Amino acid sequence: MYRLVYLTYMLMVSSAGVTFVFLEDIETDYGLPAWGIGLISALGFGTAVVTSLVVSPLGDRGSLGLLGGVGFTAAIVGNTWIGFATDIASISASRALAGVGAGVFSVVGRKALIGTTTEASGEKIGIFLSAAVAGFIAGPGVGAQLAEFGGIKTPYLTIAVILSVIAIPTIHWLMSVPIATSASTTTRSMLPLLRRPGVRAAVATQVAIFFNIGVFDSIVDEYLTDLGASNARVGLVLLFVGAPLLIIPRLAGRVVDRSPRPARIMLLALTAFVPVLFTLSVWVGIGVFLAFGMVQTTMESIMFPSAARVVINETGADKSAIGQGLLDAAGQTAAAVSAFFAPILYDLTDGPLGPFLLSGSVALVLLVGSWQNIRERDSRTLQPAAI
Repeated sequence: MYRLVYLTYMLMVSSAGVTFVFLEDIETDYGLPAWGIGLISALGFGTAVVTSLVVSPLGDRGSLGLLGGVGFTAAIVGNTWIGFATDIASISASRALAGVGAGVFSVVGRKALIGTTTEASGEKIGIFLSAAVAGFIAGPGVGAQLAEFGGIKTPYLTIAVILSVIAIPTIHWLMSVPIATSASTTTRSMLPLLRRPGVRAAVATQVAIFFNIGVFDSIVDEYLTDLGASNARVGLVLLFVGAPLLIIPRLAGRVVDRSPRPARIMLLALTAFVPVLFTLSVWVGIGVFLAFGMVQTTMESIMFPSAARVVINETGADKSAIGQGLLDAAGQTAAAVSAFFAPILYDLTDGPLGPFLLSGSVALVLLVGSWQNIRERDSRTLQPAAI
């Protein structure tokens, strides 16, 4: 039944991938301004922030069946609606609703996968990520093909139908899966986690990743289209760029599960991640984007399960939902901000210079802060006990 969790999340995220490849078409067909495209991209991330903050404590209390039903309902209604939306208000609202569905299930799915023990949690989260990426990078290509038969609404309606079919067996399993719970967990329980240097480093790493994802989500379709790529070619480029995220997270998760210092692995990957962003800001071309994009996603494939494992080590299985919810909220907030401003910067600098330069600068600052937090944590560990 774990496979249903992976399949569900893959389908929910594939909706964002479909939207991704049609952003340029939506902007042209409906005459939307750059900020309108930014708003549509940002809402999918922004709704996930609220969802993580509200739903994570409920996940730790054990309400997975009910929460799973809410996630499915929001995703099904959102995808059905977005297929028929034709103006910025309806497109934005339906995208936000689909984002709520994915956000809820992100919390529920990870809580169910972790279950009663933190053992192999890095690997499980790695597979969960790979499922999401599979949906995101398959969405544009498959969505473009399905749209040939019935227009933009076809891929969204297809996702809604499949989700409707698998909803009942998945929710039934969520109601019975054994998990470690914490009855006293609330949203405020997230704040004490930030007092721990290791958690702060993991959150900073998550913000660096998602800030760039927000940039990627909102401008890369326009960027590749400006370079002469068709929708089909954009989908193919995304397939290659996203390929490392299909394979490496599970392997990286296994490594961090066995490592006594997962934070070091996380920060070494972040160190390699930063110069790639600066390179993409100044070196333009589909081939360059393809090559450096694969390096970028390779580092992300290591950082994602590493950050998750660092936080799980701090929370344990019983409070894993709020720990992962904290990561989600921080990351999605960063993505919402960058997704809104990236198209504006793209237009101002007439290309990727502004968006990727900003993303690289943010990641560099977060990298320095993360290393400092890990040194602080290690120094606390090595301090002799008071007599």
